[in-house]
Amino acid sequence: MTIKNRIPASVCLLGPINVDVTMPIDTYPKEGDDAGAPSCRIETGGVVGNTAIVLSKLGVNAKLIGCIGDDIWGKLAADAFEQTGVDISGVSILPGVNTGLNFAVVSKGGERTFFNAWGANIWDDTHKFPLHLISSADMLQVTGHPLSRPSNRSALLNAIEIAQSNDIPISMDTSIRPVFDSTSDIRTVIPKLKICILGYEEARYLVDHSDPHTIAQEILSQGPELVAVKLSSKGCVLANADECTTLPSCKVNTIDTTGAGDTFTAGIILGWLSKMDIRAIGMLANILGALATTVWGAGTKLPGTAEVLAYICAMNDQDQNKREADQILNLLG
Repeated sequence: MTIKNRIPASVCLLGPINVDVTMPIDTYPKEGDDAGAPSCRIETGGVVGNTAIVLSKLGVNAKLIGCIGDDIWGKLAADAFEQTGVDISGVSILPGVNTGLNFAVVSKGGERTFFNAWGANIWDDTHKFPLHLISSADMLQVTGHPLSRPSNRSALLNAIEIAQSNDIPISMDTSIRPVFDSTSDIRTVIPKLKICILGYEEARYLVDHSDPHTIAQEILSQGPELVAVKLSSKGCVLANADECTTLPSCKVNTIDTTGAGDTFTAGIILGWLSKMDIRAIGMLANILGALATTVWGAGTKLPGTAEVLAYICAMNDQDQNKREADQILNLLG
């Protein structure tokens, strides 16, 4: 894959790598019953895998660290990353192990529910990740998922330590289950972050408050330079030392939310690395997240530079958001 406008930034991403089997259904069945799906789509997935693909499509050098199995799913994942320009020199192929697999059931409103088999995402204590790749990156992006297993937790904390010792900024998308299941570990990691990205439910759980502005400012006070609280169809709240603001969502025809949060994260990372102002960062992230919901599945289907530029050019309120739009166009155009 050739990117016309390469952005001089390198992001190392550590986390689970999956293949998603996506099936739309009308209604959830009772236990023991059936739910027929009119179609089935198979795509590369995983929180950091999706973010890596979008970053690469945006012109960023995305380096992925993780594990896949030596099965047909692993080959599918590797091919997808290579097709989209993701550096997979840090991805290990584990013999005799299945690649992580997600069954994504998508309801009529576009919301997805995952059924996950960890497979190669259960990292062996004796397996040595090529964590040295982190020391040459401009940012480390991680997810909270590894904190829920002891061996995975060790690999994640080692990666964070390497980043800190090399003055490399760290970004984390906490994800919902790790916040509920490994709350103390998440709380320990947050002060080490430059960027903290959370969904509203897990953010509210951590702060024990319902107002997203209060939540964002409380998490900001714990150490990060930028906090993003995703509000789904209501947009997002972003906070830094100078401002705490709500950015409205982008209006699109949503069919599948799979990968939308991961795509939003790519926008936050690129905006921050490019030193955009906070509203431009939020606008870029919201556009990307919204566009991700307009396609079935994630992985290679997720948006990149061309889709963002087309969306901005078609905006009805471009004049109202001219300053933010110009920053995005100057970066990607």
